[in-house]
Amino acid sequence: MKRKCKLTIIYFLILVLALMTVSCGRHEEKEEKKPEFRDDAVFAVNGTQVTRDEWNLYACPILDEIDNLYGKDIWNFKMDAEGKLFGEALQEYIRDKIVNVKVVAGKAAELGVRLTEDDRTEISIAASEYMEKLSEEQKKEYNISKELVENVYEDNLLATKVYEYLTLNVDTSTEETEVRHMVLRYIMLPKTYENKSGETVFYSDEEIAARKSRIEAVKAAIDKNPGATLKDFESDDLTVTDLIVDYDGLKERLPEDMAGVVFWLREHEISRILESDEAFFIFECVKLSDEERTKAARIKIIEQREQQVFEEAYVEWKKDVEVINNDPVWKSITDMFNARSDTRS
Repeated sequence: MKRKCKLTIIYFLILVLALMTVSCGRHEEKEEKKPEFRDDAVFAVNGTQVTRDEWNLYACPILDEIDNLYGKDIWNFKMDAEGKLFGEALQEYIRDKIVNVKVVAGKAAELGVRLTEDDRTEISIAASEYMEKLSEEQKKEYNISKELVENVYEDNLLATKVYEYLTLNVDTSTEETEVRHMVLRYIMLPKTYENKSGETVFYSDEEIAARKSRIEAVKAAIDKNPGATLKDFESDDLTVTDLIVDYDGLKERLPEDMAGVVFWLREHEISRILESDEAFFIFECVKLSDEERTKAARIKIIEQREQQVFEEAYVEWKKDVEVINNDPVWKSITDMFNARSDTRS
């Protein structure tokens, strides 16, 4: 269980870094600073060369997923007006993904972040399990070894630990109005209808007054019957609608003052009649908080705060990042990706 949890974090971090808006983007290459590349190097990050084997370890699962999700046609897709194919954009995406991990993991020593012996044991076991899932043909074709897998896992776990170190003291408190999702029912009597031309028009003043009287009668009956719910008064002309919503969602549906009235209802409390320009409403609070959605909203807010803290640090780190492609190998990958378009069409 512990190993599964740690690997989940590793994979999650890869996703976080890949989707970051502060990714390295375009990289300036200065000819005079090009290192003496190994024959199998794809590119270098601040002088550290990334081999074709390591590239394959990142790229192969992505390629498999793309094939499974999108099929062959995606390789013919042009990403911009200049005709850049999907494969070329994907190639840059994979490079930036690796660069992000290298940069963040590279800050570990400076921050005093390191792997424990338990971490290394877990990584070794996970790498063995990964290797067991590969066929001999895959290992040979992509030159994947257990040592390589362990090195990539170490980079990602170090990057995860750096992320956790930076975000350790992020404020985890939230306001009810930020996160609480409540379970509601409501009756709505609109003041408008759609005519045969599809236009929204208002009922006459007399019809609106009659509708108001109708909903007032329902509210009076509720008040006389403690324990009654809106469901008890559902009829052909009064539909009871279920709704799970947060405060922002209420403000999208109702004027702000009405949204406040509904949001602060107590559990099982039924509101007074609420009137907007378009309709009459009665709301019932079925449950004060939908725990699953409230928890998800809280996690999302905390993750956004963590991401902001992390991005602020990463923006500074990336200023010193130099990424240089090994042109012959880089071009061979471009040709390979573009060939997928030709062979799969």
